[in-house]
Amino acid sequence: MNKRILITESDISLSTILSDYLGSQGWGTIVHQPDADTVHRILLGEYDLLLLSSNQTLLSVYELLSRMRQAECTTPVVILSDAASKDDILRAFECGCDDYVTKPFSIEILVCRIRAIIRRSNPALNESSEKVFRLGHLVFNSTKQTLGNAHLSARESELLLLLCRRQGTIVNKNYILRRLWQADDPFVARSLSVFIHRLRTRLDSTGVQIMPVRGKGYKLVINEP
Repeated sequence: MNKRILITESDISLSTILSDYLGSQGWGTIVHQPDADTVHRILLGEYDLLLLSSNQTLLSVYELLSRMRQAECTTPVVILSDAASKDDILRAFECGCDDYVTKPFSIEILVCRIRAIIRRSNPALNESSEKVFRLGHLVFNSTKQTLGNAHLSARESELLLLLCRRQGTIVNKNYILRRLWQADDPFVARSLSVFIHRLRTRLDSTGVQIMPVRGKGYKLVINEP
């Protein structure tokens, strides 16, 4: 599926050029000012990257960034700005942007920056392809959906596989919800908590922990004997 990029550039000529060029690179683009519906879609993680204009009209770029990061929305953000002062750039990064590009800019270089950010922000690219893991004295076989002699439910197996493949690193909570449940509302968040508890119970006395990381997600830690 094509990556979806939201463009909020208010300069119609520039937004058209950006949309056409990014489209020619295989990305799907949406050009829209961030009204209430668009902000809702952003917070649900429906876009893979945001190109935000510093002079967008309906909602300041800093207010939007603050809302996103407070809602634990990790969608990458690139700000396009006429302002090149140190204070403007520092403020943008403090609010949570991933890159800051001043105008005029090379669209080819912008595309390279976008590719690098999307590559870094996609946790699936950092996952191994292993299917069998040793967790303490137990062996987890994701193909057979077994942990030692115990048979796991499909959801338990999917969740444990996701954590094992990124062992020692934080797996973002919203990413887990969208990856396994295709949603991240409070109902499915409660379901995630239930499955995390089940896996912790199964891993009890193995030296393996699923650690919550406040405001971020979970991390699988294997304590060496």
